[in-house]
Amino acid sequence: MTDYNQYLSWLEETFDRYSQGKAIYEVCVNVLKESPGAELIVSPANLGDTVFIGTLAKEYKKAHNVNTLLIAAKKRQADAVEWFEGVDAVMPLEDYEMICLRHYFIISRKFYENGIRYGHIPCYVDWNVPNNFLHIEPGFRGDSLMNIWKKRLLDLPEDSELGGILIPPDNGIVACPAKYVNAVLIAPAAFTNKGIPESFWEKLVAKLNEKGIEVYCNSGGLSYDQIIKGSKECILSTRELIINAPLFKHVIAVRSGFTDLVTKTSAKLTVLHLGGKTDSPLKVEYGSRNDDVRDLGRMEDIFPYEYCAEREDELIDLILQDVK
Repeated sequence: MTDYNQYLSWLEETFDRYSQGKAIYEVCVNVLKESPGAELIVSPANLGDTVFIGTLAKEYKKAHNVNTLLIAAKKRQADAVEWFEGVDAVMPLEDYEMICLRHYFIISRKFYENGIRYGHIPCYVDWNVPNNFLHIEPGFRGDSLMNIWKKRLLDLPEDSELGGILIPPDNGIVACPAKYVNAVLIAPAAFTNKGIPESFWEKLVAKLNEKGIEVYCNSGGLSYDQIIKGSKECILSTRELIINAPLFKHVIAVRSGFTDLVTKTSAKLTVLHLGGKTDSPLKVEYGSRNDDVRDLGRMEDIFPYEYCAEREDELIDLILQDVK
């Protein structure tokens, strides 16, 4: 009886979210009606997914004959794509609003109707397993992230060009180049990429400090954020990150949406992936990983490595060689 009651409670919550999501969807439909030739792409998940949409916005408008393109994203991510080429406006949503909208897409199956496109891998609800969204197609697995967004989700030609960020001169952010000239920014935490221990980051920070380099640790105040011993907390909005990342001597981060966004700036960037082996090169060769940030359009000054617990000292030495 307890399991049955829990199941009914889940059903009630699911359809409540669906109903609220439907209401938000209908508001979006009415917004688009006021602007003929406009479309909306909804990015319901994490920062990196939103960046992938932003970098393809210009080509999306061209390929689909769109006059005005809006991006709906979680409020804390919305600023990340406001300056991308092709993005005309951003619709910020609270996390719960986005959860409800996601439920509506998944249950209604309206992944592209009324000029509104679901900008993430389609899922379905397994009604036999409460709280479980499963991918529709196993074929999504194994493809590169760029191919998934370009060809499968946004229906774009394979040769679509990647757009950049156009920072307006009156951006409202005062940059201070001298502040970070001898400093490194680290981002050791990520929602979808856990596994590099805090002790590794502490050793890396200590080595950088020995070389007379200040270390700032990125923090968004999220539950998985951590401030590494020997570093200074650095709270930057996505807008501020776009402006300030290139001012640092170097940026070092675990592979995440953070690295996707930094890739669209000119900052020197070291990206740490999981999966390093004791008998394989730590440096990642282009094309060997499906989540390579270099797919986002920049090859220069990006240094991708794979973390291997047994080879931490070797990895730190390689990173220090890149920090110039």
